Amino acid sequence: MSGGGKGGSSSSVAEIPKWMEEPAIRNIARAEDIQRMGYMPWYGPDVAAFNPTQQVAAQANIGAAEAFGLSQPGQLTAYQGMPQAQTFAGGVQGYSSAPILNKVLIL
Repeated sequence: MSGGGKGGSSSSVAEIPKWMEEPAIRNIARAEDIQRMGYMPWYGPDVAAFNPTQQVAAQANIGAAEAFGLSQPGQLTAYQGMPQAQTFAGGVQGYSSAPILNKVLIL
């Protein structure tokens, strides 16, 4: 038997293309600058609130269920248990986790 057919050793080198070196260095520098920034809490809305049309539609679905005997009349409202939506800048209504986080983090 001959020793032919056996593979030799091979190696490969991965290099960053020259055109990408400077932008990558600048990007890393920006990331390090941002990393040094302190915690900046978000006090805006995390989730949008339902608009008035959506609220009426949800209550209409409950009304339909009551009309067909699927729910006891007057026992259910569309938003029971939901907190009151907050109004933010520009009249945007929504829900924010900031009040909860402030209690947990004691800010």
